[in-house]
Amino acid sequence: MAEQPGATPDSELEINERLYRISRRICKALLPLFTVHEIVGTENIPRDEPAILASKHTHWFDLVTTGCFVERVMYTFSKAAFFDASTLPGAARRWWMKKMGAFNINRKKDEIGFRPSDIGRLLQPVKQGALLLLYPEGTRVEGGVGELQKGLAATAKMQAMMDSEARLPIIPLSPAYSRRPFGSLRSFIPFLGRIKVSLVVGEPIYYNGETIKDFTRILKERLTECYNAAGSLVAA
Repeated sequence: MAEQPGATPDSELEINERLYRISRRICKALLPLFTVHEIVGTENIPRDEPAILASKHTHWFDLVTTGCFVERVMYTFSKAAFFDASTLPGAARRWWMKKMGAFNINRKKDEIGFRPSDIGRLLQPVKQGALLLLYPEGTRVEGGVGELQKGLAATAKMQAMMDSEARLPIIPLSPAYSRRPFGSLRSFIPFLGRIKVSLVVGEPIYYNGETIKDFTRILKERLTECYNAAGSLVAA
């Protein structure tokens, strides 16, 4: 299968940690102007070991929320169209996303959600000892946790087969909002339209030889627990 426009080869996987940390400081400084936020469970994220963060995905603001609250640098991925550099704005976006640790996966509408050959690309940041942020629903889903793609479970299984001695933590987490972020002009006025934002990080789970279907079910159950807990925080 031919690469989709904007595809990023492995050799181009990169991150500018200095720019990443400066950008996060700016976001964290601006966040209190527009949100009242709370985070629970950061102790479940390893301080210096590889892990995959499996996040509920509701809104584009999820990435900002997680990036501000998680102190470690994270890699993530997006669809190849976001890396299309055929226009000047597209080229600027591609440069910025790569510097922020984003890379692309060619999505495929099957039960895994992408080509099995791309699992190695997903595991590349993990092999480097980094955090990898994934959205196992595969797209934004409002009103509860949607059906999960089986790609994360397939990735966890592949990692276990490649290195049976290393137990890779899969950490469920979920942001929640009292209302849709920046859904009105009022939301852009500092302190006037602030919303409540929470992020709940659950305890890690590990692949222990389950079928891909069973591991996906377990992950969905744990992700739902995080989603419900986060929702309770913003409703309080």
